[in-house]
Amino acid sequence: MNTKRFSKIIAAVMLAGAPMFWSACTDAWDEHYDVTEGGMADQPTLLESIKADANLSNFMRVIEAINAGNTLDSPEQLTVWAPKGLTSAQADSVIAVYQADAAAGLKWEDNKAVTQFFQNHVALYARTISSLTNDTIAMLNKKYMHLIGTSASSGSLDSNPFNEAVICSNGILYKTQNVQSFFPNVREYLEKTAMLDSLAKMIKSYDEYELDENSSVAGGIEDGKTVYLDSVTMLSNMLLSRYGFIQREDSVYSLVAPTNEVWDKLYQSYKRYYVYDPTVAHADSLTDANTKTSIIRGRFFNTSSENKYNRHPEDSLTNTNYNERQQHNPRMNVYYKPFDSDGILNGLERVECSNGFVYIDNRGVIDPRTTFLSRTDYEAYQARYYEIPKNETNEDKMNVSVGQHIIYDTDSTYNILKSYYYAQVIAKTASAHTELTYTLPNTLSGVYYNIYIVSIPDRYYNLPCWFQVKHSEINDRGNFPTAQNWVNPNPVVEDESLEWTSVLTKQSNYNRCYVATAEKVDTILIQSAVQFNYSGAGLHDGVVKLNISSFGPSSASYREKIYTRTLRLNEIILVPFETKEEAEAAANDLDAFNDELLEANKEN
Repeated sequence: MNTKRFSKIIAAVMLAGAPMFWSACTDAWDEHYDVTEGGMADQPTLLESIKADANLSNFMRVIEAINAGNTLDSPEQLTVWAPKGLTSAQADSVIAVYQADAAAGLKWEDNKAVTQFFQNHVALYARTISSLTNDTIAMLNKKYMHLIGTSASSGSLDSNPFNEAVICSNGILYKTQNVQSFFPNVREYLEKTAMLDSLAKMIKSYDEYELDENSSVAGGIEDGKTVYLDSVTMLSNMLLSRYGFIQREDSVYSLVAPTNEVWDKLYQSYKRYYVYDPTVAHADSLTDANTKTSIIRGRFFNTSSENKYNRHPEDSLTNTNYNERQQHNPRMNVYYKPFDSDGILNGLERVECSNGFVYIDNRGVIDPRTTFLSRTDYEAYQARYYEIPKNETNEDKMNVSVGQHIIYDTDSTYNILKSYYYAQVIAKTASAHTELTYTLPNTLSGVYYNIYIVSIPDRYYNLPCWFQVKHSEINDRGNFPTAQNWVNPNPVVEDESLEWTSVLTKQSNYNRCYVATAEKVDTILIQSAVQFNYSGAGLHDGVVKLNISSFGPSSASYREKIYTRTLRLNEIILVPFETKEEAEAAANDLDAFNDELLEANKEN
C-alpha cells in the first residue's frame, strides 16, 4: 500500500480523537491459516460467508438493500469487519438513508449508506492480525484507520479469534460485536449536526455531477463538440472548489461553522447589501445566494502543514480567500492571535474530524470588515473599468496610456522603494478638457461608502491637476440618468501664498473641484458616507459610474502654467461602513486611512 505522509498525520489525529481498535489474534494465526501460499481459492466468497451466518442476517439485509453484494463477491481481495450486533432498527435506518440518497439522484459511490456504513467496514487487501499488528490502513471510504493488535481477548473481536475470523476466497471476514463508529470529515459533520444544517444545506445546494473528461471515452467531434462513447461523471461542488475541499480525506481544513441561530441573524443583517434594481432577472435568487455567500466568507482555513500562511496559527490565521495582493488591508482575510481572549476562536467548541476541525460559532465571530465589507481598490489604469469619450465620428477624444511612477530609496538612486502604475489621460485637442468614465463593479446597496481617488504627480509640468467628479447610478428602470457633480467635502480654500488658489476660488463652482498635488502620490477624499440604492454584486456590469474630468479656466495664460489638465489616476478606492457615523468619522481623518498601507500594496 502506498501510504502518503498525509495519511500518517490523519492517522495520528484519529488515534487521538476517535481511533478504531481491533483485538489481535495470537501469533498462532499464521500457523492456523497460511494466506500467503494460496489455499483460499476453494473457500466461499465473503458474500457467501456472510449470507451463511445467521448472526449476520441484518448486515446481509443491508448489503442486499444497498446493492453492495457485487463488491463482496468480486475477486478483489478485501477485509470485512461484519457487525453481529447490528440490530434490525439500525439496519432499517441505513437502508432508509440509502433510499433517500438514491431518490435524490446520488450515485451509488456517493450514497451515505455506502460511504458511511458499508465502506466503513471494508478495507482493501486481506489483512491478517497478530499481537504485533500496528498499522494504518485505508478503508474503502478512504478513511484512515489505525489497526492495533493487543491480545486475543480484548477489543472488538470475540475472545476466540479463530472461530470469529473466516478465510474466504477473496479476503478475510472478521465478525465483531459492534457497529464500527463512523469518523466524519468536516463536511460530513455539518450534515449530521442539526444545529449546523443551515450551512450544510447551503453547501449541498451546489452539488452537481460533472463530466470527468479524463475518465470518459471520447468518440469523435460533432458540431464542434466532443461526443463521448462512455461518459463518466463525478460529484463536484463549485462552492467548495472556491473555499476549500472540506469533503476530501486528503485535505486538512478548519471551519468556523455558524449555528442556525447565528446564520439567521446574519442573513437578516446582510441581505440589505444585495438589493437589485427591478429590471435584474432573478433578483430574489441573487439576493439569497449573495447573502448566504457573505455569511460563509472567511470561515474556511487550510491548515495543512504545506500552507505557509498558517504555520504559526497562534500568531495569525489566513482564510482561503487570502491573497498577497490584499496586504494593503491587513485585516482582510487575516485573523491575528485567534486563540487569545479577543481572538475569533477563543471559547468556541472544537470538534475533531477525520480531515480537520469544526469550530462551532454561536456568537458570530467573523467580522464582515475582514471579508465582503472590506475596501475595494479599482486599478484606474485597467481598461476594463473605463470608457473613453467619443466624438461625432465615434473616435476616441482622449489618448490614454499606462505610465509607471517610481519612488526610489533616499539612500540609493537605483533601489526602487515603491512603484505605482497609472492611467495618463490627455485630450487629443489641446484646448479640450480631459475625461474618463469609470464603471465600478460589485458595489453594495445599504452600506456607507467613503470614496477616494489616488493621483500621481505630474513630473513634466510639476503642476497640480484640477478635476471634478460626476456620479450616476442605475435607476429602477435599469438606466443611468444624467451624471451629477459631486460637491467636494473639503472645498478648496484660497491661500494668499499660492497664486493658483485665488484663480480657482473665483470660479463659480470651485467647491466642485478637487486638487491633485504636484508634490506626491495623493489620496483624495471624493465623498463620504455615500449610499447606493442598488447592488451590483454578481452582475456582469456595474451599477455605479464616476466621470472624472479636468477642471479650470481655459485661458492659455493659466493652462499648463498654474495647473495641468493631464489626469494621472492610480486607483479609485471604496471603503464601506455599516453606519453613517463610522464613515464620517473615518473621512475626517485621512491619516487613519493610512497612506503607508496604500503604498504597501504597490510594492514591486
